[in-house]
Amino acid sequence: MSVSTNKSEDDIRVLSPAELLAWAEDNTQVMRLRTFRDVIPGGYMAAMAPLLVDWRSVDTDSAEPDVVLRNVNYGGNPLERITVLQSLRFNTNAVEFAELILVPPPRETGGRLAPWYHVQLRFVFEAGREAQLLNLAGSETGADARIPDLILSWESWRSPDKRFDVVSAMDTAAYGLSLRAYAGPQRFLEDSLHRQDWFSYRLRMPGGREGVSELLKVALVLGDGVARHTISGLLQQSESDWLRHAPPGGDEARTAQQWQALRERAQYTKASDDSALQLGSGEKRYQTLVRSCSTLTRYAVLVAASRLIQRGHSDGVVLDKLPEPVLHEPESWMGDMAGSSLKGLFLRAPLALRYVISHPETRPNKIPDELAEAGLVVQQGGKAQLREYSRTGIRPYDAEGINPETRAVVGVS
Repeated sequence: MSVSTNKSEDDIRVLSPAELLAWAEDNTQVMRLRTFRDVIPGGYMAAMAPLLVDWRSVDTDSAEPDVVLRNVNYGGNPLERITVLQSLRFNTNAVEFAELILVPPPRETGGRLAPWYHVQLRFVFEAGREAQLLNLAGSETGADARIPDLILSWESWRSPDKRFDVVSAMDTAAYGLSLRAYAGPQRFLEDSLHRQDWFSYRLRMPGGREGVSELLKVALVLGDGVARHTISGLLQQSESDWLRHAPPGGDEARTAQQWQALRERAQYTKASDDSALQLGSGEKRYQTLVRSCSTLTRYAVLVAASRLIQRGHSDGVVLDKLPEPVLHEPESWMGDMAGSSLKGLFLRAPLALRYVISHPETRPNKIPDELAEAGLVVQQGGKAQLREYSRTGIRPYDAEGINPETRAVVGVS
């Protein structure tokens, strides 16, 4: 089968419809992948697959629904370039607190924040109510199925031969969009190997624990919706190509049935009547300034806050400082910038500078203080309270799971 990649056919393995369907149908399956070899039909790396909510297992009428989350990255070895995708079950009201985390570029040291950081959300479960790995849940072997926290990270979804490039990503056609899910210890391990500390800000959502739960639900619905849109499109584009290049002797009728079953699974979701949770088709591609880790993470926090306020939870929110939850559209010059020569980049640089200055959501280091002014981040001394996690300093985990020292919030004003 042809795949859009510079690697040879021997370097790439395209997961078959049968393999994907077996994964989709069984929540207890574990997918062990070669990070830069295994791809799904359409050419995107399987290891970067976005989270998917198994809506079949969710009782949406329950006040405290359990959620089964697919494609959670846990148990792989980044040195071996192995990614393992698991399924988790957790209660949406079992989250004790949430953090906004800024991750510096690789090998940067010290506690000083720079403008460009990766932004992600961390949800820490209450002790005794942690998420459970479905392949180990109910095991009689004494295995520990608990996962202490969950990281949600918006990232560009791409083929194995493509490295992420900030300028190329100005064009929405360059990369797909994926909300990836990690077990916290897995993500911290991978970042630590690159000497990337976590700069953490404790979120203060209105409604207390209900507010934190709402933020988790909003993030999951947004990510799941984008994932299903993208995967449906990839399956639609790839089926005819697969059938043309399928190995000889195969059962074409059965393969066609598998494609149909995959399409139905990809499209199965729970519709929401809140337009803020329904990103348009044009908003489901990665874009450096408009739909990046910082803009989409900030958007999820603001959408959750807005929904909570509508339900009467406004405690601690500074309403006149609360930004509207808006995702802007790319401007015409942005796509042109991606394919520009050096001269073209210089000519468009003033436009980029103007946009960045007028849109604080594009600068990750500005987001914590912006949210703190609106009352959505714990403060100390009138500013967003920062806690740094590192391999050599305060670690977020110990032998019991979550380091008890990290659960406490001190110096709150």
